[in-house]
Amino acid sequence: MDLPSLTASPNPLAAHYRRFGVADRLLFTGHSHQAWPDVGFEAQAEAWLDAAELVDEKWERAFARADEVRQGFARLVGDPGSDIALAPNTHELVVRLLSALPLRARPKLVTTDGEFHTIRRQLDRLAEEGLDVVRVPETPLESVSERLAAAVNDRTAAALVSLVFFDSGRIARGLERVAESCRRHGSAPPA
Repeated sequence: MDLPSLTASPNPLAAHYRRFGVADRLLFTGHSHQAWPDVGFEAQAEAWLDAAELVDEKWERAFARADEVRQGFARLVGDPGSDIALAPNTHELVVRLLSALPLRARPKLVTTDGEFHTIRRQLDRLAEEGLDVVRVPETPLESVSERLAAAVNDRTAAALVSLVFFDSGRIARGLERVAESCRRHGSAPPA
């Protein structure tokens, strides 16, 4: 009887992670400390070569590539018309978002108790300064969207919630309800 190889990978994506040896080992972290795809290395090298060739004239090419990345993510999430922001890391995106909110006029932020440290730490700090940070329990997951939507009111500046929770890998379904509640209460731009 032939046994399957313990190092063989059933994951069809493993071929795209050769530099990290994904086909040869098990990696269980699902975040930036995990394996990176080979195209990430290739893109970094391409950006470096563009900078060397074009110096200060590289931006048109860089912005065009960023637009391709945004369009790709929009296709992946099934929202081709969406506005997607890019940044070197999640912390920068969260800080940019928070800095653009009218927190004096709307001092309430709605989130869950299951957010990754990037959001949790920023919101903890804002709570220390007196903002109303409402943390809706992540569980039961089946009703988290309804409970988040119900927590939004006219004082809410934003709802910050993960689509996939880092601690469990579980997907929050129905987040369009939260977006609609934010729109209804004026804490989101009109659709």
